[in-house]
Amino acid sequence: MPLGTLLAFGVPASGIAFYILFIQFYFLKFATDVLLIAPAAIGLLFGAGRIWDAVSDPLVGYWSDRTRTRIGRRRPWMFAALPLLAVTFVMVWSPPAGLGSGALVAWSAVGLVGFYTAFTIYSVPHLSLGAELSDDHHERSRIFAVQRMAFTLGMMLAFAGIQYVSNAQDERATASGFAVLVAVGVTLLLLLPPAVLREPARHQGRGATSAFGALRDVLRNPHARILLSVWFIDSLGGGVLGVLAPFVTEYILGRPDLIGVIPAFFVFAGVAAIPVWVYLSRRFGKRNVWIVGMLGTSGFFGATFFVGEGDLVLLAGLLVGAGASMGCGGVIGQSMLADVVDYDEYTSGERKEGSYYAAWGFALKLAMGLVTMGAGTALQLAGFQPNVEQTETAKLALSGIFAGVPFFAFLLGALLFRRFRLDQAEHGRIRAELLRRAEEPAAPPHAG
Repeated sequence: MPLGTLLAFGVPASGIAFYILFIQFYFLKFATDVLLIAPAAIGLLFGAGRIWDAVSDPLVGYWSDRTRTRIGRRRPWMFAALPLLAVTFVMVWSPPAGLGSGALVAWSAVGLVGFYTAFTIYSVPHLSLGAELSDDHHERSRIFAVQRMAFTLGMMLAFAGIQYVSNAQDERATASGFAVLVAVGVTLLLLLPPAVLREPARHQGRGATSAFGALRDVLRNPHARILLSVWFIDSLGGGVLGVLAPFVTEYILGRPDLIGVIPAFFVFAGVAAIPVWVYLSRRFGKRNVWIVGMLGTSGFFGATFFVGEGDLVLLAGLLVGAGASMGCGGVIGQSMLADVVDYDEYTSGERKEGSYYAAWGFALKLAMGLVTMGAGTALQLAGFQPNVEQTETAKLALSGIFAGVPFFAFLLGALLFRRFRLDQAEHGRIRAELLRRAEEPAAPPHAG
C-alpha cells in the first residue's frame, strides 16, 4: 500500500484523539473543580453522553453501509460531521458566565450529547474506510498501526493541552479560547481522509438490508462475539486511566503540576511499542500477542495500588509498562475485526464494515460511559471534595479503582480471548473463497 494512502487515512486520527481525549481525560475534573458541578451529577451526565454515543454507533454504521453516492459510502458522513464537531467542542468548554447550576448542567448536557453524536458520524465511517483499504491479513495491521500511532500522538498533544489549560491563571477563560484554536486546526486535519481517499467501488450497495439484520449478523458471528466482548472488558480497564489519572496525580501523588505529564508516560510507551507488536503478530499470530499484552497490562496497572505521595518514578515506570503492553490491543484488535468482516461476507454475502466498526465503537464508548459514571459516583460516596486534601477513604477509593478495575478487566479479557479461532490460515481460506466468488461470471438473466 502506498505510504501516502497510509498517512492520509492514519494521520488525521491525531485530531480525532485530541478531540475525544481532551474531553474524556479532563472534563470531569474541569467540571468539578472549575465549574463546581457535583461529581455525581457530572459523572452521570458524562456517562449518559457516552452511552448515547455508543447507542448511536450502530445506526450510523448501518446507514453508512447503505449509503450510495458518487463519492462513496463513507465520505459524505465524514464531511457532514466536521462543522458540528467544531461547534459542540467549543460549546463544551465555553459555558456563558453567570449560568446557575441547573442551566450549567443543561448547557454541558447539550454540548456533550451534540459532540458525541458528531464524533460518531465521523469516526465510524473513518474506521470502516480503513478496513476497506486492504484485504491482506497483515497489511491491515500496518494500516491500523499507522492510525493508532497517530491517535496516540493526539493523546500526547491532548495531555499537553490539559497541562497548559490546568496551569493557567484563569482556567475557565483559557479553556474557552484554547477550544476555538483546537476546533479550527482539527477541522482542517479531519478534512484529509474524505478529500483524498477513494473507496472500493465493489462495496457500493452491499450493506445489510435492515438495521436489525445487521445487528443480528454481528451478534450471530461467533468470532465477533468474542472479539467485541474482550474489547469491551479491556475498555473498562483502560478507561480508568483517562478518567482518574488527573485525580491520582493531584491527590495521591501530590503533583498537580504534572496532571498533563503523568499520562504521557503511558502514551509514549504505547506508541513506541506498536511496531514491535505488529512484528510479533506476524511471527506468533494476532491472538497470541494480544493475550500477552493483556496480561502485561493487568500486572502493571495492578501494581499502581502501591503508589503513594511522591512516588513519581514508581508511577511513571508502571505506566510505561502498562502503556507498552496495552499498545497491542488497539492495533491488533481493529486488524482482527477487519478479518471478522470478511467472515461475515463469507456467510452473508454482504459488506458491513460500518456495522462491525460501529459495534466496536459501541463497546468502547459503553465501557467508558460506565467507568465515568461509576468513578464519579464512587468518589462522591467516598467523600471526595474538590481542591482540598482528601480523606484516607477518598484516597483509598481512588487507588483501588485506578489499580483494581484494570487488573481484573485485562486478566479476564486474556482468559476469554483464548477461545478466539479466526487465525491467519482460516482467514486465508475465507479470502480465497471470496475471491473465487468474485471471479465467477454473473448468471445470465432468465429468458422466460
